[in-house]
Amino acid sequence: MFIRKLESVNAFVAVDFAEVPGTGVARLAPKVLQNGAKDLARSMTYALALLERQETGISAGINAQPEERSSAVAAFAKEVASWDIDFNLTPGMGIETGELAALGIPLQNDLVAVSAVAAAMAAMPRAATAAVMGSGIALDVELASADLTIVKSSDPASATCDLLFCSSKVGAIDHLAAARLGCSVLVPTGPLPLTARAVAVCRQRGITALPDFITTAGPLIADRQQAITTAASFVTEFLNHPDGPFLGACEKAESFLAEWQEPLPFGRPMAP
Repeated sequence: MFIRKLESVNAFVAVDFAEVPGTGVARLAPKVLQNGAKDLARSMTYALALLERQETGISAGINAQPEERSSAVAAFAKEVASWDIDFNLTPGMGIETGELAALGIPLQNDLVAVSAVAAAMAAMPRAATAAVMGSGIALDVELASADLTIVKSSDPASATCDLLFCSSKVGAIDHLAAARLGCSVLVPTGPLPLTARAVAVCRQRGITALPDFITTAGPLIADRQQAITTAASFVTEFLNHPDGPFLGACEKAESFLAEWQEPLPFGRPMAP
C-alpha cells in the first residue's frame, strides 16, 4: 500500500498494488485522512479479487474548503487522467456525479442495496424481520421487494431481528457493539463497518457477519441480475466455512491475489 500525492492540488490516491489498473472512490473534504483511504482501498482490492479482476483497490482524497471544491475537483481529475495508469474513480462524499467523468464511468451505487439484500437472503432465506442502521431509498425498495418487515427501533443495533443492515461509518460495529447485537445476520451496506474484534465477537455469539466486500459489490458487477446471483453465490460458498464467512471470503480473495501478486497485502479489510 502506498500514497501517491498530486502536484496540482492538495490531494492523494491510496493504492494497494503498483503498476496495475485500479478502481475505487474519490472523496472531498477539508481534511481526508490517509489511513481511512488506505482501509477503503484494501476493501476494494478484496472485492475485485473475489470477482477475479486483476486490479488494485484505490481510494482518493481531495483536501479542499467548500469554496475551493470545484476547482480542486477539476484539477484532480485532469492530473489523474494524465497518469500512465488506468485508474477509475467514482464520486464519493463531497463530489458530484459527472465531475470525475474523465476517470471512468461512475459506479451504480444503487446496486449496493441489490447485492446486500441478495447476500442477506442467501445467508438466511427464511428471514422475516430486518433492522436498519442508516437509510437509503434504494435499500428501502429492495427490502420491500424481499417482503421483510422492518423493525423500528431507536437503537437498531440491539433490536431483535433476523437481519441487521448497517451503513453507518467505518468501524461502527466494534467489539462492544457486537456484544449487544440482536440480529442473526449482520449485513454491511457501507464499507468496513466491522472491526477485527467485532468479527470475533460475532463468531462467538453465533451471529453471521457478512463481508462488506461481498455485500457492497453490486456496483462493481454493474448488472442487477448478475449482482444478485453473484452475491448470493459467494455467501452460499462461504456461509459454512469453519472460520466463518468473513474469513472464508478473505481466504478466497487472497488465493486469487497470490496468483498474480507477491507478496500479498498486509492486513485484511476490517476497520481498525
